[in-house]
Amino acid sequence: MYIGKNYKIESDSLNVTLYQGKIFTSKKTGETYEHWEVVGYYATVKNALHGLVNQAIQDTELKDIQLVVAKIDELHQLIDALPEGLQ
Repeated sequence: MYIGKNYKIESDSLNVTLYQGKIFTSKKTGETYEHWEVVGYYATVKNALHGLVNQAIQDTELKDIQLVVAKIDELHQLIDALPEGLQ
């Protein structure tokens, strides 16, 4: 399940995994490719969503309180837009 364009959640029988998408450009070929890095492993989707909020706040590096508040609002909108039952 994709959350915005930079995050996704996948699950298996043991974990719910939160990934963050990264875009890289090969120095040799100049080609751009996407790579998904694991942010964390969680027991539930709800815990993964909390992890998403925490990660996104860390990504702001807390430089500006207005930036942090805007990021939290953006994440709440993404979570609210998820299909019923996944929140």
